[in-house]
Amino acid sequence: MSEDAPAYQRLFAELKRRKVFRVVAGYGAAGFIVLQVTELIADGLQLPPVVRTTITVAVLVGFPIAIALAWALERGPGGELHRTPAATSGEIGEIVALAPSRRWPAGLAALAGTVLLIWGGWWAFDRIAGDAESIPQGESTGVVADGAEAAATAAGGTGVVIIPFAVQGSPDVAYLGEGMVSLLGTKLDGAGALQTVDARAVMHTMEREGLEPGDTSSGAAAASEFGAGYYVVGNLVEAGGRMQITAALYDASGAETPVGEASVQGGEEEMFELVDALAAELLSGLSGGPAARVRRIAAVTTENLAALKAFFEGEEQFRRGQFEASVASFQRAVQEDSAFALAHYRLSIVAEWALLEAVSNESAEDAIRWADRLAPRDRRMLDAYLTRRRGDNEAAARAYRSILGTHPDEMEAWLDLSEVLFHSNPLYGRSFTESRSTLDRVIAFDPNHSTALIHLARLAAFEGDYDRLDTLADRFIALNPDPGRTLEIESLQAYSHGDEARVEAVEVRMPGTSDVGLSLAIWSVATYPHRVAGAEHVATVLASPSRSLEARQLGNTWLAYFDLARGRLSAARQKLAELRRIAPGVGLEYESIVSTMPFVPVTDEELADLANRLERLDPASIPPSGNPSVVFSSHDELHPLIREYQLGLVRARLGQSEAALAHAEAVSRMPLPSTSGSLAADLSHSVRAAVHYEAGRLEEALGELEAARNYAWYGQTMASPLFARVAERYLRAQVLFELGRDEEAKRWFSTLGEISPSDLPYRSVAQLRLSEIAEREGDGEAAADYRATFETLWSDADPEMLARVSE
Repeated sequence: MSEDAPAYQRLFAELKRRKVFRVVAGYGAAGFIVLQVTELIADGLQLPPVVRTTITVAVLVGFPIAIALAWALERGPGGELHRTPAATSGEIGEIVALAPSRRWPAGLAALAGTVLLIWGGWWAFDRIAGDAESIPQGESTGVVADGAEAAATAAGGTGVVIIPFAVQGSPDVAYLGEGMVSLLGTKLDGAGALQTVDARAVMHTMEREGLEPGDTSSGAAAASEFGAGYYVVGNLVEAGGRMQITAALYDASGAETPVGEASVQGGEEEMFELVDALAAELLSGLSGGPAARVRRIAAVTTENLAALKAFFEGEEQFRRGQFEASVASFQRAVQEDSAFALAHYRLSIVAEWALLEAVSNESAEDAIRWADRLAPRDRRMLDAYLTRRRGDNEAAARAYRSILGTHPDEMEAWLDLSEVLFHSNPLYGRSFTESRSTLDRVIAFDPNHSTALIHLARLAAFEGDYDRLDTLADRFIALNPDPGRTLEIESLQAYSHGDEARVEAVEVRMPGTSDVGLSLAIWSVATYPHRVAGAEHVATVLASPSRSLEARQLGNTWLAYFDLARGRLSAARQKLAELRRIAPGVGLEYESIVSTMPFVPVTDEELADLANRLERLDPASIPPSGNPSVVFSSHDELHPLIREYQLGLVRARLGQSEAALAHAEAVSRMPLPSTSGSLAADLSHSVRAAVHYEAGRLEEALGELEAARNYAWYGQTMASPLFARVAERYLRAQVLFELGRDEEAKRWFSTLGEISPSDLPYRSVAQLRLSEIAEREGDGEAAADYRATFETLWSDADPEMLARVSE
């Protein structure tokens, strides 16, 4: 009967007789289990790809060998192996004659085993291939392929992007995923011709594009984003307190094989030595041999892990606009390691954003003290930052542009250049709107960069682009920033729109908001959309009796300025009277500042009385602010200077030239803190300019004003009319106007109102002057628009104010 059966049935019966099906099923299942177990324990045992590949290949190659042995051999009763005998008569026929339900299970089991083994092999090879790309393992050979320099040239650049490492193991080391971007980047930057892309820019791009840590395709995408020639991907595995860190350096031109690989092992306490070794291995063979410029990581950052963790925490909080929390994190970092130069530098920056001038200044000095521990690139950033802090804005702008010339990806340089242009441009007769292009570069790196969003929201409010304002504000608020900053942005939205529901919602929150938070809201609403009524409401809350003395002082001061912006001198004088009542010395200072505004009508008798009271003022009697924020403390050490300066202006207004010039000389010699920029010299020029102007010597007045350097840190310009140089900027515009230099005058008049609430009285009158310039130019439409703005602002102005500006 067996001879009549089809050939495939006879073969099936022979395989079953020789127990081949049983071996195939058993081997397939066992092989699948071995491959699964190998992959499951690979990470824990830190098995490199070569070991896993060997095991996989051995299991797969053993499969046909097992089949061949099962066909050729069988085990005897005693366990011995011998050649399988040929089938006896009738054996094949008996198997073929079995019912299908008894014949087919053996074949199906064998098929299942084969499928399991093939699937297990494919899965294992796929995992190994993926890990070879995103988690390079292997021995610590540190070999870089020959011709790496040629590859760099082919890639079109020597920039290198380091993306966050994939981290497996204890959550205590999770911070190193992003931390390796900074740590390894510091080591690789400047090695040969390599330049690392800014770590913060990389992090923002990863988040924006949804790129995965430790993935080669993500590394390639990031390199493409920045036009870099290389990228680094890596993996960190922690087990039992030990870490294995692997990294691979790839040519961004598309090569699948890394040009450099490295693998190191050690404990967390050895992190800096591990990073040193990792960088040295990656650099081996690149442009000058191994570790050409590799120094100990502690020399540029810190050896203290607690400090490092606090540093990275502060960076993330800063990016999200959580400035107070960021200050605390950076302070922990420098408490853990007082020589942590980079943390001192970053603390100074974030303290500036928190308006903590003393902390910012002290941290900047500490950064200088330990500057030799900074990498060259960070040292350049620190130098540029310190230049900006000293108020030398034009030199700072040049420094940042120089940095961007060699490191166009340095997001912090773009941001700090934006700060310079945004806050200081009006000091030089240029609009703060020139900062838009630099802010856009920051947003291109990170659409949710909190500080850039704040600035762009103010720009949108200034230009009346309220849809964009809403978009930017919503993105900022979603970051969960500090409550004071949230109130600032929400107030900017509410008063810009004039939406009663929004206004009511923010006004309900104001009594519970801090003094600094309220002052920021006033400043922002007054300076950008120029909503005087809205700013006035917030200032009334700040000036309420329940507030601190310094808050009431600033609130009443700004309320007086808002009245003057409407031409309401009598109302302004009432606010100044309240200011003198609660703070006599400060009240007298601001009374004199207002009385010497060129458009404020004051009699010679009133000026003489003011001069006598200033002469009797003891600057030492004015107590310092109880609030460390620069918004309230900007004049703390300047009261002797303010007295001398204001006496000079009053004497100039009275025509007492010699006395005024004597005060100007005294002002120039006044010892001031190093944080005061060029204030003393500039105010001395201002008094001399006032003397020349009152005498009708316009060219000489202009020469004195042009001699001022206008060094001022923006935190001081926000609250102080002296640091904002508002009287001098207006006088310069007026002199140019009277000299017939209309284009220049227009530029200076147009930027009044772009620094602080103290600009607003001058901005109102500037609209009238701009109208007159437009009339002289024959532009009737523009003249009408400017005049309409002025008339709206001064719709209920005091008659004597109107008469004064019409002279």
